[in-house]
Amino acid sequence: MPNHTMATIGLLRGCADQHLSAYIDPSAGFAFGSYDRWYTTPDRLTPLDCLAGNLLSLRLGHAEVIPLFQPGPSAATRLREAMQQVLDQTSPEPTPSDPQFLTLRSIEDDAFRLLRDANTLTSEVPEWTAVAVCKVLHRLRPHFVPLYDSVLRNFYGTSRERPADFFAALLEDLKANHEWLSEFSEGVRTPDGRQLSVLRLADIVIWHHSRFGCPEG
Repeated sequence: MPNHTMATIGLLRGCADQHLSAYIDPSAGFAFGSYDRWYTTPDRLTPLDCLAGNLLSLRLGHAEVIPLFQPGPSAATRLREAMQQVLDQTSPEPTPSDPQFLTLRSIEDDAFRLLRDANTLTSEVPEWTAVAVCKVLHRLRPHFVPLYDSVLRNFYGTSRERPADFFAALLEDLKANHEWLSEFSEGVRTPDGRQLSVLRLADIVIWHHSRFGCPEG
């Protein structure tokens, strides 16, 4: 079981605004201005969406992306179909009745199982991992698919071998801190004018704090 007794974004409440401001500053050189926008329809996974994940430090090239979109059955096309199913069963800008990460009862809910199933299929596709699936799909479903990488995993004290432990710890923590995070995200817009999701807000704050510590002042 993960040990995340002290791992909570609540401890970062006092410096969260500084972390967010530093990250979304257009002159800072972070990915906000390029990753956090839609270039094509968010309802259909495209090769460009896969490559856009590289803006968050993935290393997907033509050899990893082209097989997903080739005709005929293969491990790669099964992965793409599973990722597409996540998009088909969720909404890019959800209403209260649509599945959202923060309205899940648990990570065992049917909608979230689709994401976990896609993550499992990466074991058969070279260079694809749960990290890659989440970074590709989060752009298109920012209220449903959490971002996942080593920085966030280490924050919650979870292991690389068990992504489910991270998702469970994140869900518990964001539910506990939902009120102030939701208030904080109001009025913060993506580069193409959408409200920043609580999932992305939490990712930015945790990642920036883990990399740079609390800003002075």
